[in-house]
Amino acid sequence: MEYGAFTCRGSQRKSNEDYYYIPGPEGSGCEFIIIADGMGGHNAGDLASRTAVELISAYFCENVKDHKDKKHLVESLYQAITEANKKIYDMSKTEERLLGMGTTLTMAVFAHGLVYIAHIGDSRCYIIKGNEVRQITRDHSLVQELLDNGSITADEMSVHPNRNIITRALGTEETLKIDLFEETISEGDIVILCSDGLSNYVKLDEELSNISGDLPVCELVKELGAKALAAGSTDDITIVAARYTGCEKER
Repeated sequence: MEYGAFTCRGSQRKSNEDYYYIPGPEGSGCEFIIIADGMGGHNAGDLASRTAVELISAYFCENVKDHKDKKHLVESLYQAITEANKKIYDMSKTEERLLGMGTTLTMAVFAHGLVYIAHIGDSRCYIIKGNEVRQITRDHSLVQELLDNGSITADEMSVHPNRNIITRALGTEETLKIDLFEETISEGDIVILCSDGLSNYVKLDEELSNISGDLPVCELVKELGAKALAAGSTDDITIVAARYTGCEKER
């Protein structure tokens, strides 16, 4: 596996409320990537996203070391995310400044030639196969609902005044509905997770279809981040990417 990550605080933000995980060079025994975009005032969003990523990554590194069968992996996904949701929800009740905090959460786990994607909120997952780019996740957002009912066009989503309103987040309610996707993945395919600081400012279906297949993913995420900044993104921008090499434990 080959990994890359880019994160940048938005020009109108006091702190970067995005958080992410990619495996370190020493490996974790389980190949996965995570992105989270926090919400809530007084740095509560920062706390929510960091808590979610740290809890979920720790759970996976401890409990899914040997790429167990599909049933075990999917159960672990739900268990890890459910526990993180409960932790953040309980934390939000302890102090007034944390009330209402939450975070998006998009996670991709690689095992046995498949990628499992868990998703809550409006961060996104894309898969690049050659020159084909597909958005795997569907935003849990007000503008997505407006698009679905025909009130706005796809081009209007990124400029709508209510584009930052999300309809589902981790940590805001006691119970949580998690979208889960399963995709076949082949050698050379790239999985990209990003926060809306990128997707609201860059047309990713166009940009990603034009990338060179030889471009290292660490350079790819930097190029995308630079494009978002050049487009005037004021939100936090975070992008993580993984190129599948045909073996989950290979680096």
